[in-house]
Amino acid sequence: MLALPELQSRFYDGLVFGAEAEDGLIDCLVESGDEGRRRIAAYRRSVFGNLVGALAATYPVVSKIVGLAFFREMARAYVRAHPSSSGDLNEYGGEFAGFVASWPHARGLGYLSDVARLEWRVQKVYYASEAVVDLSALASCAPEKYGVLRFGVAPAAARLDSPWPLADIWRVNADGYAGDMAVDFSQGARLLVLRREGLVHVETLAEGEAAFLDALANGDCLEAAVSSAVAADGVFDLTAVLGRFVATGILVRAWSGALP
Repeated sequence: MLALPELQSRFYDGLVFGAEAEDGLIDCLVESGDEGRRRIAAYRRSVFGNLVGALAATYPVVSKIVGLAFFREMARAYVRAHPSSSGDLNEYGGEFAGFVASWPHARGLGYLSDVARLEWRVQKVYYASEAVVDLSALASCAPEKYGVLRFGVAPAAARLDSPWPLADIWRVNADGYAGDMAVDFSQGARLLVLRREGLVHVETLAEGEAAFLDALANGDCLEAAVSSAVAADGVFDLTAVLGRFVATGILVRAWSGALP
């Protein structure tokens, strides 16, 4: 009688890798011969189908760029390399971007892994918790003390920088898009992924805006965040940017002093 860890290991190897590992699984769990192999194969198809389907749902732009057949083959290779550790399929696929970057058959598409990084942020933002908004400290703070304020960024917001024009790649591959398909691959992107009214938006940020938001997300006080923004963009407009970030729900908490 095998110990449970070894039994689980044989089950996984037989399910995912088949062939030689499958024989040990048949001896342990199911009837021998062709019937056992058919049962394992049916279960394997179900598991791979569910996981590959989950990846396709999370990475639709990657799938559209490379084509469904190519994507399925890449996804199956990912499933073999990265077994699911959660019963929630929405949590599966966090290492996909890194896998794409190292997968030999995708080397000709240097931007593809960054597209996957963007899509994973879209996934996480879509399922992020709702923020508890408390900006009372901003309203009650004397203007001369604004510099010590700190701000919390909404859980349903994420940042991403890339040397590739991800916003344009995202736009031209959106369902129903019928505009100009030209993309200037010489341009990079500073992106904000934000859920607003139940929909996830991918927006570009100016250099100063990105530096400002990154500093606040890192826990810097307003004065330090403004310094970072001005260093990145000499015409950074604090009043306009702070007002927009508050109004659109990017910044959801304000307090003075150290991190709570």
